[in-house]
Amino acid sequence: MNVTKVNVTIDGIILHCDNSVANINLGNGYRIEKKYFSDLPYKNKITDGEGKLTINYLGSQMKDEKGIYFMCLHKEDDYEIRFPEVKSGMALTNDDLMCEQQLSEYKQKEMNYLHKVFSLLHLFKKGNIGFAQLFFVHKFTVFGFISQNMKQTDNSISKNVIEDTLFSLSISEIAECNTFLSSVSTQEFNLIKDNINEFIWGLEQSDVSTGFEQYTTALEMTLLAKGERGKKEALSKRVAVLLESDTQKIQDLYNKMKDFYRYRSESLHEGNGQNITVSELKDLEEIVRRVLVKYLEFCKVAIQTAPTVTWDTIKRDKISDLKNSVSTVISSGILPA
Repeated sequence: MNVTKVNVTIDGIILHCDNSVANINLGNGYRIEKKYFSDLPYKNKITDGEGKLTINYLGSQMKDEKGIYFMCLHKEDDYEIRFPEVKSGMALTNDDLMCEQQLSEYKQKEMNYLHKVFSLLHLFKKGNIGFAQLFFVHKFTVFGFISQNMKQTDNSISKNVIEDTLFSLSISEIAECNTFLSSVSTQEFNLIKDNINEFIWGLEQSDVSTGFEQYTTALEMTLLAKGERGKKEALSKRVAVLLESDTQKIQDLYNKMKDFYRYRSESLHEGNGQNITVSELKDLEEIVRRVLVKYLEFCKVAIQTAPTVTWDTIKRDKISDLKNSVSTVISSGILPA
């Protein structure tokens, strides 16, 4: 097999954010840049036949004295691919020379990384940050003289297309955000990735009741055992003791979660989600965010103790701990039996 080096550039617009994201350290060779619309190399990909921005990008454009600009993701990288040796009588197709499968494998690896980073940004703070398209350009030479140029687009809506909450960081939050991003290992993230994905799917919903259902499911996946009875009481009490320590706050969150679970049941089983307000959806979003951030820390500690620990073990142990905490607050008269 012959080996050749591929030069790749990765570009895309970061949606619904402000200039503060320029200070985020995405890692893995990525940087965030301010780019004017007129300078974008992929303008034809984000505009219609009349040169107007498509709907995905309308809410993310900013403007200064020089014109319209966006906050953009950019990476340049080199990697190696292998292509077949030419033998006598062997015919190579253009597909062989393009090595498309290897290029796609590289693209998928990068998309997995970015999924992790943007998921963590959603866990760090509210805000509809995401991307609609990423543009990959791979350049390489085969046999030392055949130049190849492979362009790939990943159409990956990772945001709610109608939610307009900006992702914005204060000066102090920038440092906190970068610390958070760098502190979560891939192993920690992967242990609870399914739960985080459920939360992200909730964020992506444009329908209030559907988003509410996804958030509740994320909590169930995290805090309830499979087939557990009395879900409403168990979930409400565990969320309350996990997130709060003050007596009144424990009681308030317990009562709020009972109402939320009832709303979810009415929406899911009776098709009645009209009682769920946008404000309540946002409240539940923040509750799930806080729970998942705590569980990322639990995963970190568990890995330090047992490097090959599984999610099932972590979940079982934390449910046991939460049951003990619930028993304590019940004995103290803070929550009902």
